Amino acid sequence: MTAKRTRRLVRRGAWLVTGLLAAAAFATTWASMRAGLALLALAVLAGFAATFLSLQELLAFARRTEKAVSAGRPAARPTDQLSAHFAAVHRALDAQPYLNAELVRRYQQLIPDDRPMPTLGANWAATAPTILYIIDRILADRSVETVLECGSGASTVWAAAAFRQRGSGHVISLDHDARFAEVTRQNLAAHELSGYATIATTPLVDVEVPGRGTMPWYDLSKLPSIGIASLAELGPIDLLFVDGPPRPTGPMARFPAFPVLAPALRSGALIVLDDANRSDERRIAQEWAALPGVRKLQNVGRSVVLQWTAPA
Repeated sequence: MTAKRTRRLVRRGAWLVTGLLAAAAFATTWASMRAGLALLALAVLAGFAATFLSLQELLAFARRTEKAVSAGRPAARPTDQLSAHFAAVHRALDAQPYLNAELVRRYQQLIPDDRPMPTLGANWAATAPTILYIIDRILADRSVETVLECGSGASTVWAAAAFRQRGSGHVISLDHDARFAEVTRQNLAAHELSGYATIATTPLVDVEVPGRGTMPWYDLSKLPSIGIASLAELGPIDLLFVDGPPRPTGPMARFPAFPVLAPALRSGALIVLDDANRSDERRIAQEWAALPGVRKLQNVGRSVVLQWTAPA
């Protein structure tokens, strides 16, 4: 428990004790004036302590504000975080009509028939902004030849469709759920995209993660089942999309992706981490960005985009 949280709990506790003692004093006065006055005196003392702690917190906030202003930063207000949250929601709602229209335009561009695509944003599926970002990278940058996904699904089909439209490139997906992997294969086949994507069924096993010991992650020893002998033959990966393993796997479940796959990443490769609106993924993005050669580029919907530059 942090010192700040401890002080907050003590302050709240002092006010709670003050209220309880005051209530007890008034209730006891009817039976015994002396006992009631004694409890009232204790309530007054507790009130002084609570007031003192509250003034301390107010002074600390004033000092933080003064320090921020003197450093040229905007002063923080208790409502800032809530206001920022509502502003972000408002911006997201405003962007939805455009995103949906853009996705329809891309569907007409990439899919030559009217067969439905997998649903976006449901369960673990990526959302429209992330899908559009991946499609744009594939179509705009011909150096993006290999996309590796941690977790298959709607993104696999859309990325494969973008590669088909471009005429080259391939998606490799790691999926620990054999049934879900098969559904993705069926979706690829339905859209005649099997030649542009390969799904490797890779159960979760204890994997050695540099600096972390062992963590549950995809079993790369299964790669030979799709014709890839080792991690060295997997690369170079131009875009890494991390949308698995799912959160119930354990804390920081997606952290191993970059440390384990870094040797197979092309210098300049993009890393797209989905679900960065969750605390674990935010922490993962922060820890990856603190590693040598990794920098955060931008947020895209609920994903965060980073870039890997190999040391010279």
